[in-house]
Amino acid sequence: MSGAISESIAPPRTGTGTKGRSGAESQSGAEEHAGAEIAAAFPAAGTEPDTAVRLALMERLHRHYTGYLGGAETFLSVPRLNADPVIAATEDAWLRWEDGRVDEALLPRTAEGLADWFADLRSRHVQPAFCRYLADEATIEEIALFFLAEELVDSRFDDLVALAQLGATGTSKLTMAENYWDEMGEGKLEQMHTRLFEHSATYMRARLELGGVDVSGLGGMEVFENANLVLMYGVHRHLTPRLLAAMGLMEYTAPVRFQAMVDGCARLGVPDDVILYQRIHVHVDADHGAEWLENVLAPLAHHSPEVLREIGMGALTRERVANAYYTRVWQQMRALR
Repeated sequence: MSGAISESIAPPRTGTGTKGRSGAESQSGAEEHAGAEIAAAFPAAGTEPDTAVRLALMERLHRHYTGYLGGAETFLSVPRLNADPVIAATEDAWLRWEDGRVDEALLPRTAEGLADWFADLRSRHVQPAFCRYLADEATIEEIALFFLAEELVDSRFDDLVALAQLGATGTSKLTMAENYWDEMGEGKLEQMHTRLFEHSATYMRARLELGGVDVSGLGGMEVFENANLVLMYGVHRHLTPRLLAAMGLMEYTAPVRFQAMVDGCARLGVPDDVILYQRIHVHVDADHGAEWLENVLAPLAHHSPEVLREIGMGALTRERVANAYYTRVWQQMRALR
């Protein structure tokens, strides 16, 4: 199976005669080819996925999501949601594939027990070995590589918080709004978290160039899946409970990783201004995680067993995808030695 994915399926041509039949046949052939690629990327249980095709699909999804979240000035190029049949089929196949990997025995049983369930999930998702490596052993090039891998998610986090607030009310909305206000640097342009992260990424990219590290190969299927999962949850409103759960897990577990990044950078003499973003998040994410669980997820879970299940599915899927991401990035980091 080729690693190249079909770019898009053009809308069927109208008309009669040979040209009309030719256009319809071309459309049908393109759909069959795309369907075969998607099936190879997300195969039935017991079959290994074609990782080259899957990476190409994930890269395409990422272009779609970042294009969809573009600024108002990009309106001419913003893709229409649910208009591309290949994107829609890829999302459906990926969701089914991920759902099939969740052990339903691990889902939360009751809304009352969600807090304890989330605490257990957090304790096994903080990546202690990886964090120790960041703090104590990683070279500057390895840490820089990790910074750039994180850019795919962290550079869009404020947009995810904005999307999560849609339809929320009361204390839940206020909690998310406070989180968003923090992301906005509490109204100070130079303290906006995306700007702080961009400053960090610029420095780390320069360090990699100085070290002669080619970053063109940075990424991989797992890296794009880690970024795309929350973006997919964010742009599709029916997946909002999963988005809230995934973001809650991200906030709840981030402080340990950010502290490791700060410690590693301090060990290597990275300037304080470069790690301000990470230093801030050691503290604010600890607060955000606890508040998100208490004021957003716990009240939501009491609405119905169905929404409780969606919260569990979102959190456990985020755990699996992120675990694969950390494994992949750690391999890439150590390959620099």
